[in-house]
Amino acid sequence: MVYGTAQSRRSSAKITFTEGWKMEPKNNAEKHRHLEWAIQARFKNLQCCLRLLRLLQDNPVFWRTQDRSAAAQELISVAFSLWRAAFLADKTGKREQVFAHGVSFLERIVEDNAIAYSQDKSSREWTFNYYTKNARYSLEYIHKRFPDFTIEYKIMAKRKPKERWMYCHELLDGAVDKFEKEIDNLREKAAISIAKKDRRRTVKEQRATVKAIKAAAKS
Repeated sequence: MVYGTAQSRRSSAKITFTEGWKMEPKNNAEKHRHLEWAIQARFKNLQCCLRLLRLLQDNPVFWRTQDRSAAAQELISVAFSLWRAAFLADKTGKREQVFAHGVSFLERIVEDNAIAYSQDKSSREWTFNYYTKNARYSLEYIHKRFPDFTIEYKIMAKRKPKERWMYCHELLDGAVDKFEKEIDNLREKAAISIAKKDRRRTVKEQRATVKAIKAAAKS
């Protein structure tokens, strides 16, 4: 059977390729936009994680009280939850999809007794909500214990997934900033206190020296 000339076959192949090529960039463009956002969000989160790590490791005495220790645990919780959620933000937010992904996630737990990132991603309609809610609850706890260190979490039903992630991360960044400033203030106060003690000690030593000189002169 003859299917046409070589030229006509090349033309039809060319048309098929062109049509297929037109379809791919649309899907890829959306995917690439999400990946670009996710990479930038993850980098922003890692920078904050590094700041928090330094804050915790360089100032262990500051975090020893019950309230501060609890705040440290919650800050870590927010940082990790948002780290995990960054690549899960490409979701529809539709209620039926959230329900379906939640059921699927639960099924994987029961059937496989194991969960990895691949399951997080395939069930992101539900897992993104899970991680961002964890972040929200931790931020609310920090605000309750340290109201001056982070603003109150404002619930807004119309926040899109990426907007919700950014909002949580802004609160996390702000809380880390406030704790950094508090530690700097305490260090400054401690330095001033030490300087005052040194000055008093110096004056006392000078007086003792003058007294000793006078006593020696009388003898």
